[in-house]
Amino acid sequence: MYSYKGIETQEEFDNRQEYLKSVDKNTFLLNDDTWFYAREVKKGNILACEYIHFAIDRELSKLNDPDCPYYFDPEPGYKFFKFCRYNSHLKGPLGGQPFILSDWQIWAFSMMLGWKHKHGQKKNYRQYSITYLECPRGSGKTAMMALFGLYMLTLDGEWEPEVYVAATKKDQANLLLNSVVRQVEYHKNKSLVKRLKVKRKREYLECKSTRAGVFKSLSRDSKSFDGMNIHCAMVDEIHAHKDSEIWDVLKSGANKRDQSMMVGITTAGTNFNGFGFSYSKFIKTLLSGVVEDESIFALIYTIDKNDDIYTRDTWVKANPSWYASINHNQFENDIKRTLTWVETKSETYTKLLNIWYQSNDKWLTPELINSCNTLTIPEENFKYDDCIIGVDLAYAEDMLAYVKVYEKFNQVDQKYHYYVYPVYYSPESLIEKNEKKNYLRWHDEGLLNSTPGDIIDFDIIQDQLSEEYHNTQLYEYAFDRYNAHQMAGSLQKKFGENMVIYCNQSMSGLNEATKFFKRLMIEKRIHFKHEIFVWNCLNAHVVSREGLIKITKDPTSPDEKIDGLAATLNALDRFIVKTNEDYDSPVFEIEIGRGG
Repeated sequence: MYSYKGIETQEEFDNRQEYLKSVDKNTFLLNDDTWFYAREVKKGNILACEYIHFAIDRELSKLNDPDCPYYFDPEPGYKFFKFCRYNSHLKGPLGGQPFILSDWQIWAFSMMLGWKHKHGQKKNYRQYSITYLECPRGSGKTAMMALFGLYMLTLDGEWEPEVYVAATKKDQANLLLNSVVRQVEYHKNKSLVKRLKVKRKREYLECKSTRAGVFKSLSRDSKSFDGMNIHCAMVDEIHAHKDSEIWDVLKSGANKRDQSMMVGITTAGTNFNGFGFSYSKFIKTLLSGVVEDESIFALIYTIDKNDDIYTRDTWVKANPSWYASINHNQFENDIKRTLTWVETKSETYTKLLNIWYQSNDKWLTPELINSCNTLTIPEENFKYDDCIIGVDLAYAEDMLAYVKVYEKFNQVDQKYHYYVYPVYYSPESLIEKNEKKNYLRWHDEGLLNSTPGDIIDFDIIQDQLSEEYHNTQLYEYAFDRYNAHQMAGSLQKKFGENMVIYCNQSMSGLNEATKFFKRLMIEKRIHFKHEIFVWNCLNAHVVSREGLIKITKDPTSPDEKIDGLAATLNALDRFIVKTNEDYDSPVFEIEIGRGG
């Protein structure tokens, strides 16, 4: 019986794949290739996290238990493996080559399909009616589950099987369905598809064999989930599901058949309040032996507690397809980038290491901020340089800011540099109460202006902004819409509609400006000298969700303001448009949090 000589290497993996390309059924079963992955993990030759060890132990314990109510049949697993081999990879460097399952996939599908009831009403029917698979991006989930859906439609022996793939959005569900459609339409699969009698309809696949069947995509916005008689339902990216509605409805439809299969597929996510996280927690208690449910087969690929995420062994442990489909150099670069670009942590941890992660990291380090807090040039030196004034009017009861940002071409590095001069206001009564840390001192030092009364007088701010029009070579005012309609409208009437621009504060609106700001700091091309502005920068946090990144203040610390930073980003957003600056940096969707 074949075994690795030690820790799995690329060479050994490749040799194993060559063997699997041509192994016949008798040899496969004689060598017990179904269990190769489980054996190598338990020997320590294939690295895996504790949840995979738990899953393997759970299956092995049944093999060694004479009183187990289930028996293992290796035939269905081999049948699916062979079916995949008749199909092809249709994406990436393996495109056009036979679709050879990796050993972890062979083992997983063999467990899903192979354990059956020994006795009773469900004798010879499958043990598992639910499968949960949680693993990082790049593990081949979409392609292998597409083939599994096609297998369940055509080769599982069910009469009129209804196969569905569901997601929160139709486009996501169609990714998997379209992968199946491509297999059906791929020219090398012509003879196989002819035998399977699968036809593409406008929005679904239909099996025209004697047993018939359909394969459709569904989403939350589908017209109706009623009347389904499900044989196989695959729910994609469970981490994105806010609640269990789709899962519950499909599970109800699957209960009508004796050996239907529900399959949950996902990477880790960032929503700790949704169905995905709660179900992942439940599965972990199941694998750990805290709870029991013999109808569920589950695998979670991630790292173990106290693992060093910057070491190769950790990466291999979390990624079962490390030697099959992962670009090692790109992976390493993405992981190491989190050391300097903290806003990449969420996307990297969830997608590459399958760690449920909700970032609340400080966006900018003190060292980076202080390296740019060195401006000594008097503002009057820029009176002939283009200026854009960013305005943030978040809260009239506390602090607001407008920021003059000047753009000047630097002859030394042949790049534009940006010079930031913030102006802050607070109500006079708030400053005099001295209840806000540093406000009185900042006012005494001339860093914080006041307006009479308990709230900031917007008329004074508007007058000051009008004065700036005459004191600078003003290109534009860049406003956040919030609280700004009256003031912005007055300035438009006075100086022209084109002088006042509203900056989109949506999840993607200030994406470019936020990336640009950090890039400017790293390249030392943005300059300021203001204690309150430094404080704003220090208060900025990164919150990530589903690959989108939001710059905001800590919601648990409402006194930590980011007004000046928010106003600066408004100005930079317009400079990008004006100068057509290349803001090049990691691609993320970013939003500025409301409320300074």
